[in-house]
Amino acid sequence: MKKVLFGIVIITVLAVYFFQTQPHSVAVEQAEQVKPATSQTSVVNKKQPNEDSPLQVVNKLKKQISLCRDQSQQQSNKVQTLNQSLVSFFVSELKKGTSVSTLLKYANLSEINNRQYIAFLRDAIVTEQKQQLNITSSLNELANWQGIEAIKGFTNDKVKEMIQQLGDNKHNPPGLTLSVPLDENVQKETLYALLSNTDTFTTYSKTFIKLEGSEVISPATLFVLNANKFTPKEFEQAISSNQFTVNEVATAIKNDIPNEYIIALLQQVPVLDAMPLYEKNTVLYNLADIAVSKFNLPLVKALQTKGITPTNEPGLFTGLDVAIVNLPKSGNLTLAPLDTKHTQLLDYLKKRGYKAHSGNANEDLNSKGVFFVNDFIYQQGAYINKQDNPAQYAYFSPISKINNNALPQITEPDNSDVALFLVDLKQQKAQLNNKRQNCELLQQQLKDTEQLHTVMQAYDKVQQVKNKHGSNFVRVLHDIDPVLVNYWWSSLSNQLSNDRSQSTFNEYLSKKEYQKAYEYSLSTVLTQAETDTLFSLLVLNPDDLITTWQNRINPKPPRELTRLSRFSLNHWQALAQAGFDFSITDIHGRDVYTQAASSSSEAVQFLIDNKIPADPSKLGVDILDLALEQSYTKGELSPMIPLALQLVEKFEPNHLARVARLKMFYPEVYQQLIQLNPALKPAQGTELNHYMFDNH
Repeated sequence: MKKVLFGIVIITVLAVYFFQTQPHSVAVEQAEQVKPATSQTSVVNKKQPNEDSPLQVVNKLKKQISLCRDQSQQQSNKVQTLNQSLVSFFVSELKKGTSVSTLLKYANLSEINNRQYIAFLRDAIVTEQKQQLNITSSLNELANWQGIEAIKGFTNDKVKEMIQQLGDNKHNPPGLTLSVPLDENVQKETLYALLSNTDTFTTYSKTFIKLEGSEVISPATLFVLNANKFTPKEFEQAISSNQFTVNEVATAIKNDIPNEYIIALLQQVPVLDAMPLYEKNTVLYNLADIAVSKFNLPLVKALQTKGITPTNEPGLFTGLDVAIVNLPKSGNLTLAPLDTKHTQLLDYLKKRGYKAHSGNANEDLNSKGVFFVNDFIYQQGAYINKQDNPAQYAYFSPISKINNNALPQITEPDNSDVALFLVDLKQQKAQLNNKRQNCELLQQQLKDTEQLHTVMQAYDKVQQVKNKHGSNFVRVLHDIDPVLVNYWWSSLSNQLSNDRSQSTFNEYLSKKEYQKAYEYSLSTVLTQAETDTLFSLLVLNPDDLITTWQNRINPKPPRELTRLSRFSLNHWQALAQAGFDFSITDIHGRDVYTQAASSSSEAVQFLIDNKIPADPSKLGVDILDLALEQSYTKGELSPMIPLALQLVEKFEPNHLARVARLKMFYPEVYQQLIQLNPALKPAQGTELNHYMFDNH
């Protein structure tokens, strides 16, 4: 289930990444006719009799943007189709005998990100190899296999029953992945029965049923994974009449089957130099590469006697690359201590002239360390810092290095089929990209008309003010727009690393051992991370944790109160009934009114009725800012306005800037507002606010 959901998320993210907003042809034509209002003066004072009002301009732009968004999925599908056409083209070229290195040389002609180009090429390599295998997506094969009982809980009848229950979904039931283990108590008779599947012995079943230890299921795979049920001699005799493929050998290597079994298995593989497909997203060319990945030096040597040696293709990958990316790491690509088996295999490859692709092939990172990385291999490389790990640096720095760009690049199209295809692909993507850019232009026109800045611009403004005004910059931010203060606080929160160290208190909470958590809080000052965790769980389970919250020693305020904004009035009332104190503030002194305003007017009224204090003099947005923004966003007077006016008596420039926005875009709403309080009427020429609150 998780794997399927993850796959859906990845596809969605790629779609959004390539074409966030795609245009409708009509929308693009309309966009060319709409000119952005660049300033309040030009819209208000220079309006011609037949000219649209600011609101009409905004609404037209929003409609055009909506049309663009409606087309985004279609455009994304076109991109996916183009990408798949590239994979299919690569497959056809590989079948014709075009080398992977040759295809890589043309990467620049496509103008596709290099990593993505390589990913498409890897997909093609796997696809082309799969076409040479017998792969089925039907469960019917499993239902007829002799020895299916080698999978725990499986019988032929149970598989047939499963097929009947699944009906039309038997190939790929939506959202279902079933991971199945081997039967540890399998009988030898069952394993011998697997050898009797003469016609389907190396037919690979690839369905929603996933076998632990292998990407595919076949009678041959099941037998090899149970090799330890036989003595080496029994195993050799049992398989003497069957032929296997490199895929079973690869599975045996990856599952650490002893070498004497693997050596016997090699005798039954007619084509030893084929490329095995044993794992997702990884392309290793032969069995020696896989043996290297497991640091199985005796097997590497045994394969060499049969003419199978680790790959050695500069610009693509080498056996030394394979070894390095599979070394144990302790995090951030930093190598963990190496065992003898690691160094013995590395020494073996180095003595045979193997080099490794490196991020600093021409320069030793100013002599601070060495960085091994290979763009073609899916896994990450390794970084060895000279100062932190001098011994490993001394071992790895002499390794001969290859630049990842070792393959010469073709920068001008030639008359080859590869060049012609990639140039045509680039042109088709350019057309789609132009449409995307037209949609982005509409978004910019809308921002210009509304005189609003983006979130990124808001963060940039915060940094500019901070750099210019020193210690007083937060007050300056507030004077510009209190929303910027909230953006600053949000950036601080993002900078604070979550404390992921082991916490006895958090462990009590996760196990719902609330009495132990209570006793802990009576004797130990909670860290900020522990306080935040407790607050997050408290507002969800007040009855269980209110006592712990109230009786902390040296209590800290939580980092933020944002979670409260997600609750309905009923939940606010339940918190109050449990004894929660709504006069709480966070580490920046923000009270609960901001979160109540983001929840509902009923929640705000609830706080007023309970006489919860509000401090209108505090920095950052207040409830009136939010009520005015809600009025603009919805195009009608927010029910929060009368409540906010009860709490805020002194009007600041930021309030009047938001009122001026209503006056410009929603004159009727503006008239309703100043009838409630004429003091909100802004002076002539009051500048509109340029930033909007987003619960920062």
